[in-house]
Amino acid sequence: MDAAIRFPTTPGATKAVPLALDKRMSAEQAFEAIARNCIAQIHANEAGVARFHDIECLHQMRVGIRRLRSAMSMYRTLITVPIDIANDIDWLVSQLGPARDWDVLAGSTLAKVGAVVDPAQLVALNLAVQDRTHALHQVAAAAVTSDRYGRLMGELSGWLERQGWREHQGAKARAALSKSVCKFADAILHADQQRLLKRGRRLRNAPPEARHRVRIAAKKTRYAAEFFGSLYPGKQVRTYVKALSSLQDELGWLNDAAVAQGLLEEMAQGEVALREPIGFARGFLAASAQDGDGRLRKAWKRFAPMSVPG
Repeated sequence: MDAAIRFPTTPGATKAVPLALDKRMSAEQAFEAIARNCIAQIHANEAGVARFHDIECLHQMRVGIRRLRSAMSMYRTLITVPIDIANDIDWLVSQLGPARDWDVLAGSTLAKVGAVVDPAQLVALNLAVQDRTHALHQVAAAAVTSDRYGRLMGELSGWLERQGWREHQGAKARAALSKSVCKFADAILHADQQRLLKRGRRLRNAPPEARHRVRIAAKKTRYAAEFFGSLYPGKQVRTYVKALSSLQDELGWLNDAAVAQGLLEEMAQGEVALREPIGFARGFLAASAQDGDGRLRKAWKRFAPMSVPG
């Protein structure tokens, strides 16, 4: 039996549609366009999560949610998100996140382990992980078909349609939102770049918590670059996003390894028969993390000297 778990994937997984913002837009108009783009990505992957338990639809739905939260964070000093909507988004993340973590362990991380040890040693572990993954996809599907999810999506759409943030908005915020999106985008990209550079100064042998903070900063910076990319020369944006993507890949693998360590440790507590293959897997992950630290520093050296598009 092949040690790598292969999950069927429906063709319905939908990535984000590239945004085409107009330089004549206000910052407020750009927010509406960005938020609608994120919500469309979430909607497009609903059926795959709810009906097919599709791993890629789940991933793309989570990407859409993260992009939406990132957009809201970018505008947080100008636009206040209703507390009910914010709480329901947090709830949705909590319902989808565990399934994605176990998907990565089952479909990617353990496959890497299987390439360096006898796959037969991992059969029982793979089956146990697959069982947990299936159960968590059921949780995700239940969330997406729930009344709470339907209410969240309805409230989000209504809030955007009526520009609900204006109801309790001060004159200063209203004036800032009426200004050019180009000025707003310049300020966001430069602030994101500075935050990322600050967090990345001590990446060498950094603990998982510190790398996680760099990863979050890199993700937010990339989302901002993609949101506003159409306002800048295409070649500059592509070069910048490519360097960010390489950095994210290395940070992502190290994060996946750290998450996998935690999941395997949790599994070992209740699965005595699996402790030996879990030990193999955890040893591989520990060694990989050391190798990944060197690759991460190289990716950082390529990114750090870069300037934001402009």
